[in-house]
Amino acid sequence: MATEENELPGFSRQNSEPMRSWELESVLTNRTLRFVLRLEQQFVCPSCGGIVLNPHQTGCGHIFCAQCVKAYIENGGSSKCPLDNVPIKPEEVFQDNCCKRELLNLEVYCTNAPDCKQRATLCNLQDHLKVCQYERIRCSNSGCNDTVLRKNLMDHQRNVCSFRLESCHHCKQSFPVSQLLAHQKTSCPEVEVPCSNKCLQMIKRHKLQAHADECPEVETDCIYKNYGCTVRDKRGKVQVHENTEFSSHVRLVLESNTKLEKQVEQLQQDMLVQQGELKDKSLVVSSLDRDVTLCDNTLTTLQRSVEEQRVRICSVQRELRDLRGVLGSELSEELPSLRASLDSLRQQVAVTESLREHLGALEQTCQRHTRLLDIHVEQLQCNEQRFRQLESTSYDGKLIWKVRDYWHRKEAGTPLNSTPFYTSRNGYKLSVRAYLGGDNSGRGTHMSLYITIMRGDFDSLLPWPFRQNITLTLLDQSGSRNHLSSTFTPDAGSDSFRRPTSDPNVATGFPRFISHSDLEVPRNAVFMRDDTLFIKVKVDTTGLEDL
Repeated sequence: MATEENELPGFSRQNSEPMRSWELESVLTNRTLRFVLRLEQQFVCPSCGGIVLNPHQTGCGHIFCAQCVKAYIENGGSSKCPLDNVPIKPEEVFQDNCCKRELLNLEVYCTNAPDCKQRATLCNLQDHLKVCQYERIRCSNSGCNDTVLRKNLMDHQRNVCSFRLESCHHCKQSFPVSQLLAHQKTSCPEVEVPCSNKCLQMIKRHKLQAHADECPEVETDCIYKNYGCTVRDKRGKVQVHENTEFSSHVRLVLESNTKLEKQVEQLQQDMLVQQGELKDKSLVVSSLDRDVTLCDNTLTTLQRSVEEQRVRICSVQRELRDLRGVLGSELSEELPSLRASLDSLRQQVAVTESLREHLGALEQTCQRHTRLLDIHVEQLQCNEQRFRQLESTSYDGKLIWKVRDYWHRKEAGTPLNSTPFYTSRNGYKLSVRAYLGGDNSGRGTHMSLYITIMRGDFDSLLPWPFRQNITLTLLDQSGSRNHLSSTFTPDAGSDSFRRPTSDPNVATGFPRFISHSDLEVPRNAVFMRDDTLFIKVKVDTTGLEDL
């Protein structure tokens, strides 16, 4: 048996060079060496009977293995050679390299015999063990602690090891074989699983949430819930309800529209009342401004008076000091009148301070009224903007859009959107989009015009896709009526004319409606005047029925 590798720090050669342990000892730990030829006695340690893999010679000329020599030295001066009873001195012990070379050149059988039939010199045994097919080595797969013969390692790693990586045939990601089944059962996004709502469909795990938005077994509200319909049932039954109760839903929509019109009328009345209140508060603020101006003037006067009083007090104090030095005893007779004068000045100063505090209170009151006035002004502006929008909205499928600041907006390059307009009170909602500098194929050379379908309150009552012809017209401002018009018929297969699911749909129209040269320098028409354009939109409402 080979012995464990150890260093012998107390040993030295005859030339005082420190000894080094032999790395072959660690390789042969727990291995049995079998030599091809009978091992000579000089290579056997007389102390432990083992092979002297790391031979050391004592002063008496006998050879021991490093471990035995170390044990003798550690026993102190009483250690003696077991062969001739000569004391073993540390300074006389040295590593026997000649014996070591002879031992390393001896031929041995592989330590994996009888499976391995190879023979090698002892010095080459370590290199052989690195390639020996019968050497047991540990599997390199992460997490695996199995040891197998080198010749079986490849098969173990590819076909046997439970920690080998294999691709999931659903999502194509790699997992250890031991985790692959659990991955497919619990987390693989591509595995088809039954719908949790028991609709009998098999859905990929990552599409379960999207399926829930259209599953016929999920409970949902009627789309007319906001108009007062209280039906809630499975999606399939709700769809049947929506199709069969169309007339009752129309009545609910009309009642909601009537309520909305009443609310608009009430808002108009409230706005008139608020305008009257705002005028009254504006008068109050004007009065407060005058009061503040008056208080400012009064404060300035009082500050000048206080300053004068301070000067007078300083003058009186100087006079008192002078009088004390000059008059002496005569000062005591005039002192009461001077004290009375000083008390009077103090009272005036107190009155001034009181007026200053009153002025501070007036300033706070003025600031509070100013904030209230700002709030009312902002609310009035919001109401005015809302009613301007209501007044400018078209409900007959026609719109004339006034585009100002042509040159500035063209240079900015941002798209412009018109105010929305409708084909009827309860009809389709549309708007126009213009790229003054051009878009797509017309970028930099033409003005582009598009039409967009927007989400409206009555989309569920209207036929889809949108099929009405649309005419876009650039108006001639010269009076010659040489307008430029283009008409297109919607493509029923395009998503731009289906019922909007996002606001708005993708715009469609003419990326090369008119070239910049014809627009800015026309020959027989004036399309731009005072940096302003007029664009007219007309929707052919033929065949549309009012709700």
